[in-house]
Amino acid sequence: MMMKQLPTVVGILLLCLLAASIGVILSPLADYQDLQGKSFYPPEAGVDYDRSVPATPGKGAAESPAGTSDADAERKIIQRATLSIEVADFMTSEEALIRAVERSNGYISDSYAYVTETGRHRGEITIRVPKESFLALIAELELLGRVQTKHLSGEDVTEEYIDLQARLNNSRRQELRLLEILELAETVEEVLEVERELARVRGEIEQMTGRLTYLENRIELATITVSLLEPEPITQSWGIRDALRAAFTGFGNVIRVMIITVGYLAPVISLIGLGWLVKAKLVPKVRRRS
Repeated sequence: MMMKQLPTVVGILLLCLLAASIGVILSPLADYQDLQGKSFYPPEAGVDYDRSVPATPGKGAAESPAGTSDADAERKIIQRATLSIEVADFMTSEEALIRAVERSNGYISDSYAYVTETGRHRGEITIRVPKESFLALIAELELLGRVQTKHLSGEDVTEEYIDLQARLNNSRRQELRLLEILELAETVEEVLEVERELARVRGEIEQMTGRLTYLENRIELATITVSLLEPEPITQSWGIRDALRAAFTGFGNVIRVMIITVGYLAPVISLIGLGWLVKAKLVPKVRRRS
């Protein structure tokens, strides 16, 4: 009985040994295929990336939207204001404006001044001031004179700001994963393909970083444009001066029209005179000869 079952037992043992050998052989092959199966192209934006790879935070960048902090919840507002103020003396008011800007820890980014035909000074000054001092500085500037126009506006860029942060973090994770894949690349074609993807991702990172820096600058520093105007002199007349000015203007226009008309008619008059001269001098001589 034992002799009859011996071939069966031996067969089972051989099958077990064969299965174990196959497992040992296929195990490194599976690991190699797992590495080779990694795509050199990064996942699409919006996919849940490998959280084990730490993101490199940029300046002012917050955590991923999944873990927003109190700072991220703050609204991102770009504040602007435009003021037109009538002042008694332009130079004095400009000096007072500069002192107010310095007290507010701001600076003047642009300035333009000119003199009108009546000798009155006017100018436009652009101010950049920290957002915390925005309203206080406006209230101080209103004391320079009589406010003619005033316009305040705020642009909410919170959605764009958070979206840029999320995309920037994803691109940085893609960059790190591509660098890991680059170390595993074995052929020249694989290296070139990964380097092309790295160049593309790094270009996107630079663009988003530049846009974030611009938004942060506009958010942290509000913009105020102030126009300082000296009042024009009030003159009262019976309209004689305006009437004389209109008369001289009309006289000049008439002379100009006459000169232009003579210029157009001069060739015609010359031809008519030439024809009359021919008729008066040559025709009688021809008749006498005939």
